[in-house]
This record gives sequence, structure tokens and C-alpha cells, in this order.
Amino acid sequence: MTENVVSFEEKRLERLDGTVFGSTSEECKIAAIGSQIEFSKRELETVQGYIDLVYAGTITIAMNDCGEPPPQQPFAHLGNVLSNYEQVLFDRIGELEYEQEMLNSTVDDQGY
Repeated sequence: MTENVVSFEEKRLERLDGTVFGSTSEECKIAAIGSQIEFSKRELETVQGYIDLVYAGTITIAMNDCGEPPPQQPFAHLGNVLSNYEQVLFDRIGELEYEQEMLNSTVDDQGY
């Protein structure tokens, strides 16, 4: 029975060998770009969630110990910073997707 388990595991690993991240440098680059795209999309979702919180006014300000009033329009500034970062992420995702498409077409042309 143990031989069947080991054999099954070896077969599974043989199938995965060279296919998870690719075996050529182009395939590895494509996999790395795909990973960056996924990370950027998750980061974008997080940033958009914070933007929604900022503009909905659901973030509270704690007064400091000096008794000074909060700065004027802190949420607008924070919203602008987050919106700028959102745009950077959109641009980055677009660049990565374009680069991935170029690499995919190169790999397809080479017959891999």
C-alpha cells in the first residue's frame, strides 16, 4: 500500500516538474508577470476599499492631547493620495498585461 502512495506522489510531482513556473526563461517571465498582476489587482481592491471609506466619511479622527482642532479637509487629502495610488496601480496593471501579451505572442510564435 505504501508503494502506491509513493508512486502516486512521484507521478504527481513529475507532472508538476517544469510546468508550474515554466521551463523556459520566457515562461518563467510570464509566470512572474502573472503573479505581479494578481498582486497589483489585490492591492487595487484594498486601495479602492480605503477610498470608499474616506469619501463615505466612516473614518474617525481622534483629537490630539493639545486640544487643537483637526486639520482642514484631512479626508480630501487622503482621498487624493489614495486616488493617485489607484491610478498608478491601474497603469501598472495595464503595462504588465501588455508585457504578458507580448511574451505570450513570442512564445506562441516560437512554437512552445
